[in-house]
Order: sequence, then C-alpha cells, then structure tokens
Amino acid sequence: MVSEANPLIKAKRRAGRVKRYVKRKVYERNIGKTYKAWLAEAELIHAGSTTHDFTISIIVPVYNPPIEFLDECLNSVITQQASNWQLIVANDGSTKPEVAQYLAAFQAAHSTDTRVRVVTKENGGISSALNEALSHAHGEYVGMLDHDDALDPRCIELFSQTIEAHAHPDAVYSDEDKLSPKGEHYDLYCKPSFSPELLLTQMYLCHFTVFKREQMNAIGGLRTSMDGAQDFDLALRLLPNLKNVVRIPLPLYHWRAWSESTALSIDAKPWAQESAARAQREYIDRTFNGGTVAPSHIQGLNEVHPRIEGTHKVSVIIPTIGTLNERGTSRFVDDAVKSLIENEHETTLEIIVVTTGVIANVEIADLKNHELKHVVYETKSFNFSEAINTGRAAATGDYLLLLNDDTTVAEANPVTKLLEIGQIDGVGVTGAKLTYPDSRFQHVGMVLLPSGPTHAWISKPNKEPGYFGSTLTPRNYAAVTAAAFLVRTSVFDQVQGFDVAFAKDYNDVDFCLRVREAGYRVAWTPYAHFVHYEGATMARKKTDQQEHALFVERWSTMLNNDPYYS
Repeated sequence: MVSEANPLIKAKRRAGRVKRYVKRKVYERNIGKTYKAWLAEAELIHAGSTTHDFTISIIVPVYNPPIEFLDECLNSVITQQASNWQLIVANDGSTKPEVAQYLAAFQAAHSTDTRVRVVTKENGGISSALNEALSHAHGEYVGMLDHDDALDPRCIELFSQTIEAHAHPDAVYSDEDKLSPKGEHYDLYCKPSFSPELLLTQMYLCHFTVFKREQMNAIGGLRTSMDGAQDFDLALRLLPNLKNVVRIPLPLYHWRAWSESTALSIDAKPWAQESAARAQREYIDRTFNGGTVAPSHIQGLNEVHPRIEGTHKVSVIIPTIGTLNERGTSRFVDDAVKSLIENEHETTLEIIVVTTGVIANVEIADLKNHELKHVVYETKSFNFSEAINTGRAAATGDYLLLLNDDTTVAEANPVTKLLEIGQIDGVGVTGAKLTYPDSRFQHVGMVLLPSGPTHAWISKPNKEPGYFGSTLTPRNYAAVTAAAFLVRTSVFDQVQGFDVAFAKDYNDVDFCLRVREAGYRVAWTPYAHFVHYEGATMARKKTDQQEHALFVERWSTMLNNDPYYS
C-alpha cells in the first residue's frame, strides 16, 4: 500500500482539493445569481390574484417590536399573491403605546376583511400569545410568523400548490433567508428534505412551516414552559404523527436579523438553548424511555443521546486481505479488531473477520464480552459485495456493522453511538464519521451529483462545521460509506444484501439507495467516530467503468435529485 506520506499521494490529494474548491466557488456564484434573480421577481407579483379552496392561517404573536418591522411583517401577509389566508395577530400585552396604536389602526384599515383579526391579551409569553391566536384560527393549516419577520409574496400560493400536489400532507416547510436591518437578503438556508434524525438536535424546519391545525390542537397547542423553543417543542411532539412532510426548495420566509433576534446571535435569547434542551429531554424520555441531553462545544447546540432500548448483539463484518499497516508492525485488521474490542464497552459484538483465502487468524488475548470468528472467502477475483454477503451468512446479531479493516476507533463506544440512531423506527442504515490519520474529514455523509456520488466535506479540517452545522449533528443522507455503517440485519436481508454486480465500486451507495427504495431512511451520526486509513481492504487506482455505467443506468434519477442536498 502506498503511504499517505508519499509526495505523489500528497500532490494528488492537494490537486483534488483545489479542483473541488474551484467547482464549489463556480457553483456558489451561479446559485447567488439565481437567488438574486428569483428575489427580484417578487416585485412582479399581484396581491390576491390567485386562490385555493382551503385556508392557511397565519398566527403572529406581538410584543413590543419596532413599528417598521411589524408593519412590514403584517403587510407581507396582506399582499400575498394567493388570497386563501387568515391572519390572526395576538398582542401579548405590549407595553409600548405605539404598538397598540399601530394595531388599532391596522385593524381599522382592514375592518371589512374577515380574514384579518387582531386580539389583545395580558402578557403571558410567546406560547400564550400563539395559543390565543390559534384559538381563533379556522384554516386547515397553521403557520407561525414572528412579529419582525416577513413572508415572500409567493409564499401562500406556493404552499397551496404544494399542499394540493401532495394530497394535503401533514406538514409543509420552505427554505429561508435573513434580512439585514437595511433590508438586504443574505444567508440563504437551503434545507434538506424531511430529516427526522436532524430534528433531534436542530429545529431546522423553523421558518416557514405549516402544520395541520387539527394535529396542533390534538396535542394541546404550544407549551408556555418551552418559551424560546416553543416551535421546536411543538415539532418534536408532532413528530410521531408526521408521516408525510414536504419541503419547498425556495426561501419563502425572510428572518429579520437585528439586536433582539436570534437570527443575528443566539445571545439575544440565552434561555432558548435551555428550553430546547428541555424539549429534547422530554422527547427522548417519551420515545426512548431516557437518554442524555447536554450542551455541546458549539454554542446553541445540544448533544442528544437516546437510551438504547433492549439488548442487542451487533455482528461486525470486516473483510480483509491481510495488508500490513503503514508502520509494518502488524496487519490493519489486527489493529482494527484490537481497537474495537478495547473501545466498545457497552454493546456486545460478534466480530467476523472475512479473509480472502486462508491467512493467519487475528489473535486477541482478552475478548472481554465479545466474540471473534474467522470466515474464509475463497475467490480468484476479489468481490467486496461477495465478501460482505459471506460475512452476513455467518452473523447471528440483530444488527450488522460493516467495517473496513483499515479503521481504528477514534472515540469510545462507536457501535453504541451508531445504535442510538440505528434503533430509531424507520432508520435502516446509519453511517459514522471517518477522519484521516491527520484528522481531516474522510466521511461525514455522501451526496449524489449528476457526475456521481461523492463524500461531503472530504479533506476539510475536522473543525469544519459544514453547511449550517451539517458535520455537527445526526442527520439523514441518501447514502453513507460501508467503510463503517450499521444496518438492521432484517433490512439487509430484505433488500437481499449487497449486489455482487458491484464488485469494486458503488456497492455501498447502491445498497443505501435500495434500502431507501424499500421505505427506510439512511442516517449519519458524528458521535460514532473512526480513523480511516483508506485503501487497505483493496488497492484501487480508478473507478471500474462497467460498474459506473451500471450505477448510472440504475440510479440516474437520484443523481439529479438528491433529497438531502440542494
């Protein structure tokens, strides 16, 4: 195996990074032009020019906002292209006289419009105000609009079209951006498609989301104890009922960034993270009968670890050809097995070493509570998929961990961390974080591009947070690498294992896409962390062209439409 210290390898990887950087900058520039042109088209929209036969109720809690922001907020509803909206404004006991005066004038100006209602109540906090507004809502769907933000004039029309096109789903959400105090648009957030595992740690749905009013009322609306994270708490309580959720890939909500808004800084509402932690803790208590929630090293972000329910055996399948490690002191597979046994203390492992032909066994003096098996894979031409399937035939665990032999554990209990996510109902495959020996990212999920699948953020420094924190929290991807991923044994069998037509390339991506096709989600977690030396399992130089053609033929639609990358 060629060492990573080899100057040629270093030069190739550096050239690859430069190429990816240039491509990304060109892409970002083109996206920026498209974004600006789309924003400019809003000026051509005519208010009330379309309608639909159902209503979307917009509820706005108000407490002492700057009048110019409040005016822009409310008029962003009044001037919607579609007319099938209801606006309920709840003044939560604002103490600034100009707020009450403005709202009285606003109500008078729209006194003949039955869609508009302003209510005033004693101060009780944002959830109390939202619940008051909710009690006056009659729409099939309800969306929450903050008193200093604004909707794009196409918002209700595009939401209505989406609702009709998807047979009235449980929820619909859009992308969003931010508005500077000068009214400039920036910080476009292109969200993934519905990602329940991301919702464990981030209220990424946020702005703008509409839920069914009946479902909101069925769980008692918003909870005043969760003020600061009331929308996050609402989404987590609704989550078990959210079976059909649709994303609109356009920034239809403009989040105002100013001194009293978390759009500018989490410091504006320091209690919000505490409320989020309570909402998350209650969610994992309800769903997993416990777990832990604690602040992460990133301000505003909590680390969530659900309790693992039941007792599980994980069968670890490690294909190997017995390659020596870079130091020449032992084989990669010896290091991998030893590292796993020394660092996994909570989950019972059945480690299955699949050797290509007969090679010396891995010898471990103390297996602790784990098992170690050796299976010989006889072949004249190595086929990674066949090796994996051979390991499966010897496995007795209810989960399988596919693991390359050129990996070692970077942080304790990686299999347990994978199980935290892998046990969630609907999750079929869960991938791990992999870093190179120098700590740069090797794998933090995979994205599908027209040119083929690629690793997100590959070769970036380990401190890179990614796009809106994409490397920091569990989330969903279209695919993850089989260098380290967990799969339910039942799911592996349901999709008939790895396809042996992919002997060298794309076998893991093809497997993940077939798992998704079977109705399961593919997830990834940063909490399960391995070092990946990459390439010891099978020396490779370039992609197999026949396998590439087969992959493109089978998955061309997905290559142009990755639901988690936009």
